Amino acid sequence: MGRSNESRLREIFLAVCVLAGSPLVYSACFPAIFNFGDSTSDTGSLAASFPGFTPAEYPPYGDTYFGHPANRYSDGRLLIDFIAQGYGLPYIDPYLQSVNSKYTQGTNFAAAGSTVLQVTYLSPFYLDIQLREYRTFKTNVQNVFAPPDGSVPDEAKKARLPAPEDFQTGLYTIALGGNDFTFGYTKGQTIAQVREYFPLMIGNLTSSIKNMYDYGGRNFIVWDIEPHGCLPYMLVLINHTPADLDANGCIIAYNDNSKFFNDQLSAALASLRADLKDINVSIFKTYDLKLDLVKNLTQNGFQFQTKACCGVPDNEYNFDLRVNCGLSNVFDGVNLTAVKCSDPNQYVVWDGVHNTDAANRYIANQFFSGRYFDPPFAVVPEGCTLAEI
Repeated sequence: MGRSNESRLREIFLAVCVLAGSPLVYSACFPAIFNFGDSTSDTGSLAASFPGFTPAEYPPYGDTYFGHPANRYSDGRLLIDFIAQGYGLPYIDPYLQSVNSKYTQGTNFAAAGSTVLQVTYLSPFYLDIQLREYRTFKTNVQNVFAPPDGSVPDEAKKARLPAPEDFQTGLYTIALGGNDFTFGYTKGQTIAQVREYFPLMIGNLTSSIKNMYDYGGRNFIVWDIEPHGCLPYMLVLINHTPADLDANGCIIAYNDNSKFFNDQLSAALASLRADLKDINVSIFKTYDLKLDLVKNLTQNGFQFQTKACCGVPDNEYNFDLRVNCGLSNVFDGVNLTAVKCSDPNQYVVWDGVHNTDAANRYIANQFFSGRYFDPPFAVVPEGCTLAEI
């Protein structure tokens, strides 16, 4: 059989596996993903902890891709889902989900509402708690593979867990910090007041990475803070005038605050790289990526950035702080209902804060392009073949 035919058969086999829901795992890619984050990457942790209380458990969340709510804050998949899919891995199950979870290719510690600092904004699972969960998880995995009492390992348990060596060769993704900003903004804090706790945030992030490094982690990607001034949530929350907006309709000062934090984070991670041997840590520059998307919206297949797909159509941003996506409420005798738009694929923002499935797919493609990393990161290791997303 010629090389071209072999290649073609490999592509067909890959496509069949992906469609069947059993993606291939390429040994040359990262064997596991360990994710830390908030609602932008929570695949069910908060819903498992507080069932019935989270918006992502109800329609129209999940409608576009899953056809039903999937405990994700989107109309479909999250960025972490696309990243796992691209590496030929199954979706990463949430650590706090006790039923039907399988952790052979990693674990998702992210929980909606989480913060870097211990402010327990909407969730008690701030970064230090997620880190404690990670350490406990790794210890338990080691005890399954090498029982402390010297007994024979339970093969059934091993089959549902990552191999101990995957904690060193796996990919660690950290997507946290946005809620620390919005915690301050919703409390009426000024930009200057929010900036006062940036050093604490960055200190917590770097010390957590150092802790994961001490536990064997070597490959880290840290999400920076996106341009908050472009979110419908912020455009409704913050009183502003046309003079406060840039050419794309985003609040300049709040975008600048995100960038101010990102510059400090970049410097701190540079110091970390200098201090730790063999660490591979890079920033995924969502700020630059999102601004480039806003500036070239229609060229990338979208129509709306500062307008939510699912929201109350009582203003230009299709968003009302008082009514969550899919819900209704009465204010001053007026019924307000947050409804889904007719075509979510035309929107970057799903519910005023979180990305649509289409936007997450777009960002994932940029992720795998390797373009938006500081410093460059081998997002596709040598010998790794990506699956289609």
